[in-house]
Amino acid sequence: MTPSVLVVAKTGDRWGVSAGRELLALAESEAEAQRLAESAADILRKSGGRARVLVAGEPRSFKSDDD
Repeated sequence: MTPSVLVVAKTGDRWGVSAGRELLALAESEAEAQRLAESAADILRKSGGRARVLVAGEPRSFKSDDD
């Protein structure tokens, strides 16, 4: 199964969390968006899926418990 990739990126004056081409959530800060992305990834993992969180603009920022 291909892991879901949740991307945290600046969206205008806020931060967004997206999967594929779909915007899932908006947050006021990067840290808040990262927490939202990690929560979504945890839900996916608990349901038997695989998930990674990527913070756009940060080198080597994939985080996963799939290793």
